Amino acid sequence: METNNEKLNAIQAKLRKLQKMYEGAKAINSEGEAAAAAAAIQRILTEYNLTMDEVGVEPEKNTVIQTEESGFTFRSIGGQWQQKLYSVICRYNFCRCFMYGGTYKRLILVGTEANLEVVKWMEDVLSRKYVELSVASWKEFVKTDEYARQNPKMSKDRYQRNFLLGCCSGLSDKLYAERKQDEADTEIGSKVNALVLRHNAAIDEYVKKTWGKTGTSHRSESNFYSARQAGYQAGRNTNVGRPISGTRKAAENFKSLGC
Repeated sequence: METNNEKLNAIQAKLRKLQKMYEGAKAINSEGEAAAAAAAIQRILTEYNLTMDEVGVEPEKNTVIQTEESGFTFRSIGGQWQQKLYSVICRYNFCRCFMYGGTYKRLILVGTEANLEVVKWMEDVLSRKYVELSVASWKEFVKTDEYARQNPKMSKDRYQRNFLLGCCSGLSDKLYAERKQDEADTEIGSKVNALVLRHNAAIDEYVKKTWGKTGTSHRSESNFYSARQAGYQAGRNTNVGRPISGTRKAAENFKSLGC
């Protein structure tokens, strides 16, 4: 019978292998393979965290840390959408995202090392995919009567910012719906809820010790309905894998990816 420690080692090995697959696919611009690897990573994250919890690993091996990331990677587009994307992904992957220096361009992510790696992988895949979709959506929008009637005309970057913010909202609603559906499974749901509470408590303690307290930011952005709605649908249709239920078929998922 496989012990908890053996199970943890196996999951860690799969994470490392998937990371290499993801990096290799990204290096040769294989969008499909990169997305598949990132989705598999995300699917096993909950299993990894549950196993870590069962094993009762030493504190130093599961310590909350922080990492600094940019919320302004796509400079020609601008806007706060990357910060919102990071926040959504963090919320469903046991991490948290903060702005610092009064700007969305500078972000601090807080969580355990393994969880933060998953967050960064997912943001990298999804941000590039959403930008690609925003360009395609813009090309279709400029052919519409709505665009023809505009005076002055909407700029491409403004359209993209609104589309990308819509993507973040759609992704958030999708992940929320999947989380609620998974919680309907009493056994899995209770374990995950307890796990979320423990991670939140650990992050809250880290934030309190590091900064004392944090503020809230209310930054308004212009809302162009057509672009937001198109982006929202793209976000809702995002295939990131089911983070809870997917763990039940982890063996099949790993096999399909050569793990």
